[in-house]
Amino acid sequence: MNRRKFLGNTAKQIALLNIAGLTSASAFAGTGNDAASADDKKMIYRTLGKTGIKLPVVSMGVMNANNPALLKAAWDKGIRHFDTAWYYQNGNNEKMVGAVLKDLKVDRKDVTVSTKIGLFGPPLSNGKERKALFLKRFDESLSRLQMEYVDILYFHDTQKVENITDPYIVEAFSDLKDRKQIRFAGFSTHVDWVPIVEQAVKDNFYDVILLSFNYSMFQDKRVFDTIKLAFDAGIGLVAMKTQCQQQWYKNDLPANVQKFYKENMMNTALLKWALKNEHITTAIPGFTTFDQLDEDMVVAYDIEFNNDEEKFLEDNGVKLAIQSVCRHCGQCAGSCPDKVDIPSLMRTHMYALVYGNPLMARQTLDGISDERSLEICKECNTCSSKCVNRVPIASRINDLKEIYC
Repeated sequence: MNRRKFLGNTAKQIALLNIAGLTSASAFAGTGNDAASADDKKMIYRTLGKTGIKLPVVSMGVMNANNPALLKAAWDKGIRHFDTAWYYQNGNNEKMVGAVLKDLKVDRKDVTVSTKIGLFGPPLSNGKERKALFLKRFDESLSRLQMEYVDILYFHDTQKVENITDPYIVEAFSDLKDRKQIRFAGFSTHVDWVPIVEQAVKDNFYDVILLSFNYSMFQDKRVFDTIKLAFDAGIGLVAMKTQCQQQWYKNDLPANVQKFYKENMMNTALLKWALKNEHITTAIPGFTTFDQLDEDMVVAYDIEFNNDEEKFLEDNGVKLAIQSVCRHCGQCAGSCPDKVDIPSLMRTHMYALVYGNPLMARQTLDGISDERSLEICKECNTCSSKCVNRVPIASRINDLKEIYC
């Protein structure tokens, strides 16, 4: 579909993209929150595994942010770790991070900067070409950030064990360490990451792992066991996608429950739940407003649940509804008889309708091969793809069809 047709779906697109999970203006309006204010407590710090880096438990995932003033406010409020990536906002995200830190005249040793390099595009079978592309993109990241080094470099969006054991990527990380252009090597993963993390523990090469961790995993013992395994091995663990946004909540819970459990309280409850795991050093919530920043920073000082948060997390309706959060486990991959790339479409839906990030959605959609693309779904009205949990695949594909087809 051409750009004109995409932009022509304006009414539906705007309506859907506004489901971005924005929180209310006040951090505690209507919640009966009895947590002490930041003035009464000290910010909670933890050490990032064997790196020795000490960080507040709340950091900033910059992916969806495009306001330099928000980064400056985050710094002023005590955030000391900023996470970006080579392809966020076509490179402008890294440029913003670098420019803000330079404008603030931050002493480089006082801030932790992480970025991520992915080998997106046609697969490269030649290992030397993979390494060369990885290093080229990293050089671009350093230039955009206006820095001589980054603290943590992640191999972005690893989806299988073979990604992190690739000898050419391992060699690239080692070269960058030798050049003192990175301090620590890591990888990020959104999928069912248990076997990938277990392999990282065996190999003892990676220093940090950025992984999805949220309340939808509350009954997955494998997840908790693997997190502890990595922690015990000295690997620093950073949590992402901790708050799951609001779509599952708004779509799958009755109105009377939505009225009682205000969205702002829900976000603090979910962030606290992730950080109550002592093996997680810090989380990188992707706040995009000053109100969301204020809300998340309350958690940086106090991770104990208040009464309303406990009731929310213990509610059986909440526990059932949150199973509609896609965990990107990939088990739906073979459920389509037409072999459509269902996992990538679910991720496109996440970027477009949950994060409100149409650029990332478009990039993800464009990365799907033609024979497995959304176009195959265009004339299909009987989607038979199934999720092992409760993700409404057919409904989400229909949303994408209304936006992109």
